[in-house]
Amino acid sequence: MYLIVFVAFLYGCATVVSKMINYRAAQELGTWNGSLVNYVVASILALILLLFSPYAKADLQACTAVPVYLYAGGAFGVIAFVITIITLNRMKVFQSTILLLAGQLLAGILFDVAIFGNFTWAKFTGVLLVTTGILWDKKVTAP
Repeated sequence: MYLIVFVAFLYGCATVVSKMINYRAAQELGTWNGSLVNYVVASILALILLLFSPYAKADLQACTAVPVYLYAGGAFGVIAFVITIITLNRMKVFQSTILLLAGQLLAGILFDVAIFGNFTWAKFTGVLLVTTGILWDKKVTAP
């Protein structure tokens, strides 16, 4: 269990580092070219991992058998990436990261409601408090 928690923590750290590197790429190349470079490199790396990882099994037949809507994950990934780059131009990394977390929590709540019919006001209130805190921080620390 501790290993999984540690890996999740590392994922969070990697997300912030990735966000900052990709932000610099977008500053140097422009938002769209920076996004393109990010996804081309990521696609090449994913292909290499798929072909050479002992844990991955390349099954292109399976890729053609899944419902088309499952490919929307890639589209949402690009949209999320571009939104991240745009917001980093207007707010601090800390604020952007916490709002990302708040958005993920809200999306999780909405999926819980839609799929499992599970909703608690405590979870929703927590997301509102986190979001309000970030907006307050942005207002207080604005020059």
